Amino acid sequence: MSSLSQRVVVTYAAPLVFLSTDHWKQIHASLVSQLPLRNLHWKSPSRPTIRTIQELDFKFVPLETLREDQTASQIPQSVLEKPLLNIYVFICEDSESYKATTRKQIKDWHASVNQRKNQEWLLVHVVRPDQSVAQGRLFQMKTSVLDKIKADFNTDKKDRCVQLVWSAEKDNPAVWADLMTKIKEGILSAFDAALTQREEEVRRSEGQRQMPGWNFCTFFILKESLASSLEGMNLCEDALHQYYELEATFFQVLREKNLSWFGPLITPSGSDDSAPLLSTTKKPYRDLILANTISVFDFRVYLLARQCALLSKLGDLEEVCQKTVTFLTTMARTLRDVEDTLPPLFLESWQFSSALSVVDQCDEWARGIEMGKPALTAFNAAKGELVELARQQLDVLGIAAGHLPNRPPFSLFLPSNYNTAKESQVKEASESMSNAELASALLNKEAFYELYVNITNRAIELYANAGRRKFALKLHGSLAALDVHRDRLSNALQTYTSLPAHYSPHGWTSLEAFMLNRALDIHASAEKPKDREWIHILLHFLRAYVDDMGRDLLTSKEDSETYVAHLVQALNDAAHELDADTPYPDHTALSVSIANHDAQLAETRDGSLLKVVVHNKLPCEVAVDEVEVQLAGRENSRISFTDKVSRLAPGRNELTLFCPSSAAGTYTLFSTRVSIARLHFEWKHTKTLKQIRAGNMPTLVYIPKDLKALDVKLKQPPRIELGMSSKVMVILSTGRNDIATAQVKLTPPSGIQFKYDDAEVSGEDAPPIRNAADSVTFLDLKQGQTVVAIIPHTDASAYHFMRVAISVEYVTTSEPEVTRTLNLSRVVATSLPVAINVEDFFRGTRLFTRFTLSSTSHQHVRVRSTHLLSPNEADGVKVTSCMAQKPSVVTITPAQPGRFLFQMDASRGQVRDPLKLQISYRMLREEVESLIELAVEKVVTETATLERLRQDMVDKLVQALETDASWVELYGVTGELVVPGVTPGEDDLGTGLRRVLQILNKRRLPTCFGDWREIVIPVDVPQMHILAAARLQVLDNPFSEEKPHKRSRPLYAGQPISALLTVQTSFHWAPPEDTKVESYMMRYDIEDLTQDWLISGRKRGDFLAKDGETFSVPITLIALHHGELALPKVGVTALPLPGEHRMRSSVVPGCETHQVHGAEKVLVLPRGGRTTFVVNMGAANTSM
Repeated sequence: MSSLSQRVVVTYAAPLVFLSTDHWKQIHASLVSQLPLRNLHWKSPSRPTIRTIQELDFKFVPLETLREDQTASQIPQSVLEKPLLNIYVFICEDSESYKATTRKQIKDWHASVNQRKNQEWLLVHVVRPDQSVAQGRLFQMKTSVLDKIKADFNTDKKDRCVQLVWSAEKDNPAVWADLMTKIKEGILSAFDAALTQREEEVRRSEGQRQMPGWNFCTFFILKESLASSLEGMNLCEDALHQYYELEATFFQVLREKNLSWFGPLITPSGSDDSAPLLSTTKKPYRDLILANTISVFDFRVYLLARQCALLSKLGDLEEVCQKTVTFLTTMARTLRDVEDTLPPLFLESWQFSSALSVVDQCDEWARGIEMGKPALTAFNAAKGELVELARQQLDVLGIAAGHLPNRPPFSLFLPSNYNTAKESQVKEASESMSNAELASALLNKEAFYELYVNITNRAIELYANAGRRKFALKLHGSLAALDVHRDRLSNALQTYTSLPAHYSPHGWTSLEAFMLNRALDIHASAEKPKDREWIHILLHFLRAYVDDMGRDLLTSKEDSETYVAHLVQALNDAAHELDADTPYPDHTALSVSIANHDAQLAETRDGSLLKVVVHNKLPCEVAVDEVEVQLAGRENSRISFTDKVSRLAPGRNELTLFCPSSAAGTYTLFSTRVSIARLHFEWKHTKTLKQIRAGNMPTLVYIPKDLKALDVKLKQPPRIELGMSSKVMVILSTGRNDIATAQVKLTPPSGIQFKYDDAEVSGEDAPPIRNAADSVTFLDLKQGQTVVAIIPHTDASAYHFMRVAISVEYVTTSEPEVTRTLNLSRVVATSLPVAINVEDFFRGTRLFTRFTLSSTSHQHVRVRSTHLLSPNEADGVKVTSCMAQKPSVVTITPAQPGRFLFQMDASRGQVRDPLKLQISYRMLREEVESLIELAVEKVVTETATLERLRQDMVDKLVQALETDASWVELYGVTGELVVPGVTPGEDDLGTGLRRVLQILNKRRLPTCFGDWREIVIPVDVPQMHILAAARLQVLDNPFSEEKPHKRSRPLYAGQPISALLTVQTSFHWAPPEDTKVESYMMRYDIEDLTQDWLISGRKRGDFLAKDGETFSVPITLIALHHGELALPKVGVTALPLPGEHRMRSSVVPGCETHQVHGAEKVLVLPRGGRTTFVVNMGAANTSM
């Protein structure tokens, strides 16, 4: 019996004459071509949802080939064994033919099929296309015949008649639409009625389960008929559900231990151990069930095979494999209880053959199924589990046959009741096994190894395709163990050393430790040297050792602690033989953590101390050489704390590390390291941005500032001269140290280079220095000495401020063996604190120059003095300052610039060298900080115990000034520095602050303390070809030659006013190369003020200008209204020089015009006159 499922049966009948025609054959062929039926929607009253049948095929057979058998078998069969639908096909041309013959034929057929239970019938009226009646008559005839048929046979108000119009478009689905719909309805209606009746029988049988005489096997056959019926209708999910319910009922019977309907637990036949597990034809299962002689084993196998067959139709092959794995393992455990009654090694052979047969069967089913990537991955994984189950049986068989040793990993899958007696039954087992390949492998060691490797590789391949890397790696380890057993040590060592790298990321520490332990044993067996490769194997093993809880896998001959101590000693010996540094990251056997997050100063020497805890998780001491902690600061700076250690005891070890660097600030823990000779255990502690956002904050360490340690500062030089090479001032303070050498390296921003070869040391008692291409080295520095070096650098005008990384390597005379490194980051200004604007005003032989200084930042600038210097008094330039001496210091703010005026007298025609503007200044912040430092210095000198609080007092006062700017105004006027917001306490710091505040509150001149800076800016003396002084004079009369000191006549609006225009020209400031030019052509133009003045005369004209001469022209002015009126301006311009061209353009001399009358105004009176007004006072009132 290949399958219980059957196709739906549909019968057809027709008049014998019609059946013998070609017309019927065409109709039959066309109807079959429309199959299978698609999209059938079955709504059963016993089911809550509509079931959709995607496709349904049926057998279309003649009715006469089927006869009702009154003596049918009483064994429940599928409801599909009998037809669900009977169709009668006929042709009737008119009503007369219908009455004469057709109606009787239909009645005879209807009488034979109508009495059949759970079957539907359908009448199909075929209309031929070759009828010769008119179209309208044709439709009338059709309608009348069809109506008569429906009236005669549709007695239950259900339409079972359909008309098929046979035309040339017979293959068009629309022609068959009505007929196909009726067929679907008929099949579903009959199926629903038959199934409902069968379900009722099943429920009735199940309800009698507790009654005497009830038989589970009979119930099984009855309920299985439901499943086969549903399966025949392609309702595989519903059919599968029936088998799941049968399985649940069986387990319930099993729990009740009522197995009287079954035979023994198992009755093995000759081929049971190798027959295909999912085959339902290898035994007459249904006959055995009906006879109540089937064994529990066979029943379970049959039930599994039927479930898997349905799952394959649903395309769920993954579930097939998983159910099979579960069944094989659970059934094998059940059969272990009766293993003594089975042939030797029967269970192992059965599981091996069954697992592989299921894989082959699933591959065959999968050929017709399209799987997506996720489904294919899960399918491969499930097949891999089956193949691995088969491989596990080979472990048991190999140990029994003596081909494999009885130890892990081969012994991991031995049954709990395994005994060595099986080893004597191998020959008997090989003879009883029906799997020839397996029987041969039991007797032939090489054949067994080949089979073992092939099955293992097959499982590995499936796991790899499924992405189950860990499972594949585990099987690789078993192949390595097999290589060890076969004395293939090189292959085994290679495998064992490569596998832990794959296990470690997944936390499989037990397997990782076991593999590494095996690698160490093989390495020793092969007598290989304990080189770098051996060290890495051992370190991986120790890491797995401390992480693994199942340490009984690691050692089998010696105590684990003694074993590990021996390995650690061997590691120490091998580390000292290394020829190069070997780092090993993130080892878990050791760990370093910060015990105190506030470092302590070393006090007597430069450097700080940090307390750490080293945890040794190994059960033995570890000999080490050094422990190091590295901290990270700003700008990627690094400092290291180290300590020389001899041994680390098991558990917690508290150490104090020393760092010779004195760089203060807050640092993050960057890395830690424990060194054994040239072997370094390293751990990184940096945190990513994602980790920080998740709350995994970095470890912080604070290092206080050591005021007595070496320090380096960067400042602008006290004198900056534009046009000269840019420089930076390096200030090195030795603090408590006598320094033998101090090498200073400066790292500027991109595009800037320091010129160390030109570095110079300034000041008294300057120490010797050694210049190099990338650094400057100071020699023989004394305690408490401050050295200042000036180092030039390339142009830095692209930056307002320059951040410079400073690296100082210095050696003190007290510790010549220690080279200290100090890494600092300093910011030095590269731009000028003030912006300078220059304005020039020519007045004859004099030149007035005004310099406007404004702050380039938000800070205030204090200017003590400005001087405009002439490098050579003999060049004919005399400079005079026009600024008053008070106030002595000018404060320039972002809102208030400072203005400084100078007067210059110069001789004509001489070459004038550039002047230099010298500005003496300092920033207000620098001034105040200097004042605070002086006050603190005075207090510390008075009270020596406050020396340790010096920097704290300075920082607190500076911070208070930064917070509140209310002190600035009073300080700028009186010099008193009233620090706001500082409330001294009663401790030593408060006492010192009170005394400092008293000193700061006193009046003082800003020039009496602190240092001042200088800026020297070159200033070119301006040149001008022509200076014109234009003047417009109002005359008393046209004949007056010059304006009188006092006007004798008033001026009236509308009155002509005589005026004289004069233009005095001077070539005094002309360039030296143009001193020989005697004259220039010039043009004047009087401004047209149409609302104030009407001008009569030569408003515009040209004239010849000479040095020192005056051109004049009379004009007449008429005031257009009265009031104080400004006189019109006069524009004077030079005309191009005749015959001279530059760059194809005319040459025009430079000219500047000064309006001599620019500040004058004239009073214009309104025009005088007499006007008589006559006022009518009205007539006299005579009524009084």
